[in-house]
Amino acid sequence: MDETIDPRQLADRLLSEDVPTGFKMTRTGLYWQPDDPEKQRVKVSGPFNIIAETRDRHFEDWGVFLQWKDNDGHSHEWAMPKSLLSGDGAEVRARLLSGGLYVSPRAMCRQLLNSYILDTKAEARARCVNSVGWHGVAYVTSSATYGDTAGEHIILQSAAPVPRSTQDGTFEGWQKEVASLAIGNSRLAFAMSAAFAGPLLHIALEDSFGMHFRGRSSLGKTTSLHLAASVAGSVINTWRTTDNSAEATAAANNDGLLLLDEISQVEGRAIDAMAYMLGNGAGKNRMRKDATNRPTATWRIVFLSTGEEGLAEKLAEVGKKLKAGQEVRLIEIPSDTGSGHGFFENLHGHTGGDSFSRHLRFVSERHRGHAMERYLKKITSDLPALLGSINAAKKLWLERYLPAASSGQVSRVAARFALIAAAGELASAMGILPWPDRQAELAAETCFRAWLDKRGNVGASEASAGVDQVRNFISLHGSSRFSAVWEANPSSWDSKPPDAGADSRTINRAGFRRKDEQGNWNYYVLPAVWTGEICRGFNGGEVAKELAAKDLLVLGKDRAAIQLKIPGLGNTRLYHVLPAILVGDDIA
Repeated sequence: MDETIDPRQLADRLLSEDVPTGFKMTRTGLYWQPDDPEKQRVKVSGPFNIIAETRDRHFEDWGVFLQWKDNDGHSHEWAMPKSLLSGDGAEVRARLLSGGLYVSPRAMCRQLLNSYILDTKAEARARCVNSVGWHGVAYVTSSATYGDTAGEHIILQSAAPVPRSTQDGTFEGWQKEVASLAIGNSRLAFAMSAAFAGPLLHIALEDSFGMHFRGRSSLGKTTSLHLAASVAGSVINTWRTTDNSAEATAAANNDGLLLLDEISQVEGRAIDAMAYMLGNGAGKNRMRKDATNRPTATWRIVFLSTGEEGLAEKLAEVGKKLKAGQEVRLIEIPSDTGSGHGFFENLHGHTGGDSFSRHLRFVSERHRGHAMERYLKKITSDLPALLGSINAAKKLWLERYLPAASSGQVSRVAARFALIAAAGELASAMGILPWPDRQAELAAETCFRAWLDKRGNVGASEASAGVDQVRNFISLHGSSRFSAVWEANPSSWDSKPPDAGADSRTINRAGFRRKDEQGNWNYYVLPAVWTGEICRGFNGGEVAKELAAKDLLVLGKDRAAIQLKIPGLGNTRLYHVLPAILVGDDIA
């Protein structure tokens, strides 16, 4: 029967029993004694423990859980896949050496080390998983497992090094010197709340998404990442990375927070794909050399981003437009709070924003990595109650702050602000964030209003952009490409057309125009021009419906276009755009 003791409780026990013949593990290292007693024993490596064997829930991906100490006495752990020893074991030796364990460079000792690891039997067993985050009702990090493991110890097993969170200072110091300074600062409080939202994605059935603080330099955007990083002792990454590296980084932060600084460092073509990839939660399908598929990297993350530019500007550099799907995956929040202090509203006694920003960076490095472990212990203790609390908090936030008649896109974005608000309020209720009631809720509301104000309306972004495109076209070409055929004889719509000379002045005609009784121009667009030019990149029918809903277009009886008799042309189907299109008062 498998032994169910905690492997980490064996970390200080040097195993000397059940070792392969010819080997001996001592406190000075692993030795090999040749069969010939006259030959001197060989030192293979420094001392290490094989304290458990690991396998996944399908009883595959077997490995061993190793523990050793470096020359400074610092303990290292690694759940090593046995598959890494299918070759000469170079990756294993590199990892052990990187962790401070002596490994003999002799060729014979390399094979001896492989043999020892493969042949040694450990009584303890543990279940291995290949990613951090939720596995059933247990939450796994690089160094601990939280929640109910059904009597089986779960350990992260990875071929590549997994980034570990760092701990410095104290939890009490973090509360007093770091988290308390976010009070009264909407963007800081929102960023710190987002750090607690990552583990809730799976529970709340939410997809991955990102929040992007955008604004000029020296506003304090990067400072927000430092405060968010202090929650779990996370690493701040940059946007300047490859697709492969981005996938690995996202997967290494599964069910957590990914921090990305300076969007300006990445090219438009790369960010076009990365914004979708990070939001979709899956990497590319790739093949091994033997033509079999590699496992696809997957993740659920909240990612915080900063930059002087937004996603739309980066895409415009390569001639692309922002898609609605990208808008709800990477949500852009203006960095400037309008307070006169850039990113900050409350300087907490500091003389200026720069001084406050420098202080925040210092204290967030001094105290970090303590809050998340407390949070994970609490949220894994009663998941059903947690789910009810999250759903209730989200519902209340949406009832308070989501505008009526909001489109599906705005509602989706609002739900993400609501989740972050719920996470911050939850951490406050647990006594982790030292904030007053509704601090996280109001911070999310302020940031949501800033996003909504920048967006300009609560409708669907594609339709709104389509309306803008129609308006811009008529503004540019209303006089030059629309024939005023009725102006030659305004007394009758059925009059003969003006002379050929007047009509011939309209080059590359897009349609016709006519003044109403108030002297304002109505525009009648030819269908081919409507779909092929004016609404290029959009669904022309959906744009027409949006215009009609805003009283900017007259719908036909059975379709968007009307039928109208044009002098000299007879009955023609046209899109009738009203004069108000140029007023620009259609913002809802």
